[in-house]
Amino acid sequence: MLLTDYLTQILIYTLVSYPIIGGLSLIVSSLYYWLLMEKADQPRYLKKETPFITILVPAHNEEASIQATIDHLATQMNYPTDRYEIIVVNDGSTDRTGIILEELQAKYGQRLRTLTIINNRGKAAGFNSALGFAKGEFILSNDADSKPEVDALWKYMYYFEREGGAQLGAVTGNMLSINKTTLVAEAQQNELNSIIGLIKRSQLSYGGLFAFSGANTMYRKAAVIDVGGWQAEQPTEDIAISWDMQTAGWQAYFAPHIRFFMDVPETLPELVKQRRRWTSGGIYVLLTKSFSILRHPIKHFSMVPIIIDYGLSIIWSLFYWMSMVTFVVLQMGYLINHDWHRLLSNLSFSGIFITIEILVGLIQLVQASYFNDGGRSLKYIAFAPWYILIYWMVNTYTVAVEIVPTIRQIIRGKDAGVWKSPKRSTELTGKPEGKDSNE
Repeated sequence: MLLTDYLTQILIYTLVSYPIIGGLSLIVSSLYYWLLMEKADQPRYLKKETPFITILVPAHNEEASIQATIDHLATQMNYPTDRYEIIVVNDGSTDRTGIILEELQAKYGQRLRTLTIINNRGKAAGFNSALGFAKGEFILSNDADSKPEVDALWKYMYYFEREGGAQLGAVTGNMLSINKTTLVAEAQQNELNSIIGLIKRSQLSYGGLFAFSGANTMYRKAAVIDVGGWQAEQPTEDIAISWDMQTAGWQAYFAPHIRFFMDVPETLPELVKQRRRWTSGGIYVLLTKSFSILRHPIKHFSMVPIIIDYGLSIIWSLFYWMSMVTFVVLQMGYLINHDWHRLLSNLSFSGIFITIEILVGLIQLVQASYFNDGGRSLKYIAFAPWYILIYWMVNTYTVAVEIVPTIRQIIRGKDAGVWKSPKRSTELTGKPEGKDSNE
């Protein structure tokens, strides 16, 4: 066999085997978590006091969503209204957000307060400013396009109240989408159900979390203060504070039984834009925080697998594109030279591995759907095969295009936290699907 044949097969094995092996590991570890931890740890009604909660809502040009979100938080939550408050951080909005908030304040009185920041500083900086005004012992980060289920507040509090909860720094919920208006939005049901949920379950099987969900996470205020608040220079404050808390000794938890509904990108360009920011945030945290953790690997044992896994995924993503170019050049050479045997053999070999990858993804979807809602979300299975492939392509693309700019940001010390709100869907003005927690 020629050297080029060996090279081609090595490239194929490397390109395709990583997501297959990774997918199988998620299936096994998340099943372990579900069987031994999750089933025995469902939220129960509070037995002790009802802690006071401050809900922080970041808002930068959110005129399309802010009223529906605040109305939901103020009127639909199954929690005593005198035991929580809402603070909206109006961060340099130039649309009607400020006017809408004035109307909402007149409607809800002291239950709603607004902190206005003239210049856009970003979500983390706004939250740090609002932290000093927060009356609550616990802080719920709730994006302007997110609506938690009606029982979310007391469910969150259960995890802090239960035995061993004194060292719990934050609990993050299970995200689902509000909008299903386009093919791209519909297809993301597979990701939210099969990929993100399984990843968090898998990570908790050995005790750590890569990231909280910035859209809806309950923090212990003391833990936030202990780590110095949210880091304004980070592209994604939720990943950074997750690492900070766990490194400082606070526990992190993913509660799949707490659901919240968020607006997801409706077009492929918007999806790629969102994932580029997520990727930049992940790379930023990995390069700025992992070395201090690895100096004490035993002390921070739960974070070591997360660092290794994410580091390998970045390396693989870069290798993917270099290998793909090499593979395409080799196949074009076979085509030009009319070497049909090698051409068809390599393409057939690739097809087999891609089919296996899709099958692993389908197993993930079925498993996670059963974990999350007893299989009701399997109605989205028709979108799964092509979305699984596009998901990997988008993720590897975002790594390739963001790694150099992110490294430059770190070297220059540039503030990466300033934000621009994404396009919002028309679904935001309605009620969230599954508003009844017993559904």
